[in-house]
Amino acid sequence: MLKYVALMKVDRPALWSKWHTGSTAQYYKSEIETDKEKVEKWLKEELEKYPNARVNENISDREYLIWNTIIAFDENESENVEAFIKNLF
Repeated sequence: MLKYVALMKVDRPALWSKWHTGSTAQYYKSEIETDKEKVEKWLKEELEKYPNARVNENISDREYLIWNTIIAFDENESENVEAFIKNLF
């Protein structure tokens, strides 16, 4: 059975020039679902929270840079994918 999950990384280029000790990005993931439409809806709703963003482009002229993907995996053909994704961040 195919399962789906959306992953999203949100970064703020303005923070890059400030001194910091770690990553400036925040990471988000949807619930793992068997219905791709639920994952797509989650991703769309999350992206709407960042109207001033570049999505999947490496151009830092906006407040936010966002990279995202939807991953599909077959639970019968994959080993530990679901456990890995659940513990990813």
